[in-house]
Amino acid sequence: MATTTILGLTLTLSPPALTALRLAPLLGSTGSLTHAYMEWLTTTSFLHTPRTTSTLTLTMTQGKPSPSATLVPNKDQIAAAKAIVIPIWFVNFFHTGLYSVIGLNGITTYTSLANILLFPTGLGLGKSWYVVGLAAAVGHYFFVPGVMGSVARLFDICVKGQAVEGEGRGDAVDCVREWVGVHKVRMLTVDLCAWVCFAVGVVRVLTP
Repeated sequence: MATTTILGLTLTLSPPALTALRLAPLLGSTGSLTHAYMEWLTTTSFLHTPRTTSTLTLTMTQGKPSPSATLVPNKDQIAAAKAIVIPIWFVNFFHTGLYSVIGLNGITTYTSLANILLFPTGLGLGKSWYVVGLAAAVGHYFFVPGVMGSVARLFDICVKGQAVEGEGRGDAVDCVREWVGVHKVRMLTVDLCAWVCFAVGVVRVLTP
């Protein structure tokens, strides 16, 4: 049994509950990293032309692609379609994705704080990994200023229904490309670092 005191109240965790608390930051950071990867996967789809002649496409179409599949796409039509679809999609995506990101990162942050501050006994050599993992999880928010410009412009484009002027980077595709650039760095640094740290920390704490 693990016991701690909070504001004069005694809190006791059973061994299974304590194990769940030890695992929670790893589960939260795993969710965050997976979420970040899926965000990258979906948003980068807008930055490439359809791969109509790939092996996968040929397989999905039973090896019988239409004659038009080998034609050069009409770039103007594709650009026009993206200009309409991207802002609408991104605004809807951001309205839901924002809260899941905050929720997952909140699980990671608060449960790691609980481990470090309330139930540090038994962490042993794993404590330092939990501390670094916590710092990395909090570091996720330091990238917010880097993406807010592109996010705001996409919202503006969606509301106004037209491209926003601004140093030549106002169109929807450029906004997504800018967002993806910052997001990729964030995913491969603080998000990945948090996951690795908590994975190592959990192994050190729970391995006899």
